[in-house]
Amino acid sequence: MSDIQPLRPDDGQCVTASHLVRHFGLWQERAARAPVYILHRGRPRYALTTIDVMEALCASREAAPTDDGALATLLDADGAIALILDRAGRIALASNAARARFGAAMRAGAYPGEFALSGGAMLADAIARVTASGIAESIEIVPEAYLSRRLRCELMPFPTGCLLRASDVTTEQALVATQAQLLAASEAGGAAGAISIHLNLRGYIAAPSANLATLTGISAEALATARFTSLLTVGSRVPANEALDAVATDGGARSVAAECLIHGAAPVPVTIGIAAVTLAGRIEGLAATIVRSVA
Repeated sequence: MSDIQPLRPDDGQCVTASHLVRHFGLWQERAARAPVYILHRGRPRYALTTIDVMEALCASREAAPTDDGALATLLDADGAIALILDRAGRIALASNAARARFGAAMRAGAYPGEFALSGGAMLADAIARVTASGIAESIEIVPEAYLSRRLRCELMPFPTGCLLRASDVTTEQALVATQAQLLAASEAGGAAGAISIHLNLRGYIAAPSANLATLTGISAEALATARFTSLLTVGSRVPANEALDAVATDGGARSVAAECLIHGAAPVPVTIGIAAVTLAGRIEGLAATIVRSVA
């Protein structure tokens, strides 16, 4: 329940609208000393007061001073393009990622719409709506500095105005396209007898394919918990492990000749190609391809 109590103004400070109009001079003088409450159907509905009182009331609604250092640390924490905007839609704080991407356009006091070639005016309008309504919105823009990129700007209400967090939609679209291309390449390789395998940096198989299960005679469920080199003969494991470690270290692709164990049958000679899976400049995993060697 709210702790706010209903107003109980003194009778001498209450007036009907019609009486106020007829005797405005009198009530104006009273309003200079204390607010005058204008009645509507017998209850206070509006107030007449001085500019000084109004400024004091508005000032009391402003957010408490914030620690800009702490806010800057939070903005930088996840490496995203993020801005804190004041109630006028100007930049108060910008994350390191935003400054690195857009430079001087992210200066304090600038308007974020200035860095957009397409959608800048719409962005400014959306920021104003979110600040006024407290309801989050999303809008896409094309940055003037990166004409081939498209940014999705998530706008969220913030105590001092608005929080803007931008993500590169172009990267997301490119990632989806790349994943589709890799899937197609994997299926094409499988049709030609090559088997694609995804490995984590510890060398364990991730999401083993049906083709690998067919080659080894081991179920996909068992392969999902297996280290890749455990599928090779003892003599093949040392060079295969060395190749995996080298790729995980420097990112350069390697190939190695080996023998693959076959459940219930003799090992078969194979050639293994290994490459690094790199995201944002970091090696996140490994990709391997097994091809049966031709006798």
